[in-house]
Amino acid sequence: MTKHPSIVYPLALLVGVLALAGCGKPVRTLTVTGPDTLRVEQTGTFTASVNEDAKPPIEYTWTFSNQETASGSTVTHTFYAPGTYTVNVTASNKKGKRSVSQQKQVYVYRPPVPAAIVSATANPMSPDTRTAVNFSGSAQGDAPITYRWDFGDGSTASGASASHTYSRPGTYTATFTASNEAGSDSRTLTINVRIYEAPYCATVTEMNSAFFERNSSTLTADARAALNENVQVLRDCPNTNVRVEAFAAPGERNAQQLSDDRARAVQEFYTGAGITASRITAMGMGRVQGVTSKKEGADQYRRADSIPIR
Repeated sequence: MTKHPSIVYPLALLVGVLALAGCGKPVRTLTVTGPDTLRVEQTGTFTASVNEDAKPPIEYTWTFSNQETASGSTVTHTFYAPGTYTVNVTASNKKGKRSVSQQKQVYVYRPPVPAAIVSATANPMSPDTRTAVNFSGSAQGDAPITYRWDFGDGSTASGASASHTYSRPGTYTATFTASNEAGSDSRTLTINVRIYEAPYCATVTEMNSAFFERNSSTLTADARAALNENVQVLRDCPNTNVRVEAFAAPGERNAQQLSDDRARAVQEFYTGAGITASRITAMGMGRVQGVTSKKEGADQYRRADSIPIR
C-alpha cells in the first residue's frame, strides 16, 4: 500500500500540536512577595508567582486577616489598625488535583504622634503688678506629654496649668511648650502688665496745699503733714503725676523768687519721700493777682498747690 506524504505530514503535525497543548503541569510551588512592614493606612502591593510550567489559567485567591479578599496575581491592600497580619494566597489551575497555599506575615505600625498644642490661655491678659495670671494649656499626641511655661520675665513653671504674678509693668511674651518623644509644639501669649493702683486713684481730682509763713519758703509742721497725705496718694496711684504751683501773697518781698523757692521746697519734699522726680513738675507763679495786702485772710495766698495729673 502506498502512503501519501501529503496526508501523513499534516496528521503528524496535528498530533504534535495536541500533545504540546496538553503538556501543561499543575501548580506545584507558590511564592509570595510584598512588604514585611507597613504604616497604618499605607497601601502595600503583594505578588504571587507559581512554577513556570504550570498550565494557565492560574487562579489566585487572597485572604487578609480582616477577612477581606482579593483575586489576581498582584493585589494591593491597606491596613487601618496596627498589629501583625497574615496574608494568605491560594493558587490553582485545572490541571491541579489540589491547590497550593502560602502565607506572609505583615507588621503594621502606627507612626509616633508628636505633641500638638490644642489650647493655651491666660486670665487675665492685662493684669496689674499685684494680680496673679492663671495660665492653662492642653495638647494631644502620644503619651507621656510634658508641659512647660516660660513667663517671659525669667520665671518658668512645669505642668499644663500654672499661676504667675509679674512684679514689674511691661509687655511680656509667655510661651507654652508641649513635648513628647516624637516632637514638641509651642504657642505664645502676649501679657500686658500695668502697675498696681488703688481703686480710688481714678477719682482723685485734688490734693492738699502747703501753706507758708510770711516771706518764708520753709515747710511748717502743718505743711509737712498735708504733703505726707499727698505722698501716700502718689504711692497708691503710680499713674498719677503732680504739678506744683506755688504763690506769693500781696506784700511779700521778691514774689517771683519766693514762689519759685516754695515750689522747689515742695518738690524736694516729694522726692525725699521716694516719689520719682519725673512725676513732678514744679513752678513758681509769682504774686497772686487781683488781691491786695489789705485783703483779710491774705495768708491763704502764701501757698503751694499740688495738682494731680493723670
